[in-house]
Amino acid sequence: MKLIHCADLHLDSPMESNLPPAKARERRSELLSAFSGLVELADRGGASAILIAGDLFDSARTTRKTEQYVLELIAAHPNVYFFYLAGNHDSGHSLSDADDKPQNLLTFGNDWTTYDFGEVLIAGSERPDPERLSLPPDRLNIVLLHGQSRESGTAERDVIPFAKYKHRNIDYMALGHLHAYREAELDERGVACYSGCLEGRGFDECGQKGYILLETENGRLRHRFIPFARRAMHEVPCDITGCGSQLELERRVSEAVGDIPPKDLVKTVLTGSRPAELLIDLPRTEQMLSQRFYFAKLADKTRLLIHPEDYSHDISLKGEFVRRVMASGLREQEKERIIACGFRALGGEELDL
Repeated sequence: MKLIHCADLHLDSPMESNLPPAKARERRSELLSAFSGLVELADRGGASAILIAGDLFDSARTTRKTEQYVLELIAAHPNVYFFYLAGNHDSGHSLSDADDKPQNLLTFGNDWTTYDFGEVLIAGSERPDPERLSLPPDRLNIVLLHGQSRESGTAERDVIPFAKYKHRNIDYMALGHLHAYREAELDERGVACYSGCLEGRGFDECGQKGYILLETENGRLRHRFIPFARRAMHEVPCDITGCGSQLELERRVSEAVGDIPPKDLVKTVLTGSRPAELLIDLPRTEQMLSQRFYFAKLADKTRLLIHPEDYSHDISLKGEFVRRVMASGLREQEKERIIACGFRALGGEELDL
C-alpha cells in the first residue's frame, strides 16, 4: 500500500508580501496546480490515499471557486481517498459539511476519529487529547495532527505535547504546521514527520519542498521525502567587502547565484563592509537579477566602512558633513545610513527614502 502525506498547501494565499500583483496571481495559481499535480501523481502511481495534515487553505477568505475546484478534483479521482485534517489556517472552511462532499473525502472532528483503511488504521483530531487516544498494538497505526511543540506565542490549539504520545502504538505521526521537512523518533516504535509545504511562498521558506511517500512492507511502514515543488526559494548571501566598483559588485552577485535555476525565486543579501565613496546602483543590480530569474530581489545589509580620522582635517563639504554626523548622539547604524545617503546626494544620485 502507498500513501502520500502532505500539508500546508495554503491555497489562495495572497503571495503579495514579496511579489508584485501579476506574479502573485501566477503563484496562487501554481499553488493550486501543485495540489492538482500531486493528486494526478497519486492516482497514476497507485497511491491508496493522500493524508492532508492541515492548512489546505490559507484563510477564511479563500474563494468559493477554489473550494469548489478542490471538491471537484477529489471527486474526479475516486480511486484515491483523501484524509483531511483541518489546521489553524483552515478556520471557516467546512468541506466536511459540503452538500457535494465526495465519498472519498474523509475528515476529522474535535474528538478522535479512526478509520480502518486496509493495512492501516488512520486516526486524527482537530483538538486532540492524547490521553483519550487508543490504538491497537497489533495494527499499523497512523495519526494525523497539526501543530508544534510549545513555543512562545504558540496558540494552545497548535501545541502538540509529543511526550504524551509516546508508547501509544503509533507507527507514523503525519504532521502539519511547520513548512520544512523534519522527522524525529517518537519512541522505539514510531516516528513523527512534518512533510513541509508543497511550494515555498516566501524567503522564510527556502529549500526543497515536497511530500512524504509512505509504503507498507512486511507489516511495517517505510517513508521517504520526495521533492516536488515547481519553483524553489533561495536566500543567498553575497559578501562585497573590498568591492571597488559597480561592475565588480555585479560580478560577485552573479557568481553567488550562479548555480540557481532560472525558474526559481532569489533574494540576494549583500553583506560585508564597503567604503562610503563606493556608489552602488542597487536598482540596476536587482534588474540584472530579475532578467535572470522568475523573480529576484536585493537586500543591502552591508556596513559602511568609515574612518573618521580620514575626515578630521578635510576642509571640504564632505569632511564637515562626516564630522557633524559622527559627533552626533545617533546610533552607529543611523550614522552610517545618514552618511551613505549624504554621499549619494553629494554625488548627484537620486535618493529613494
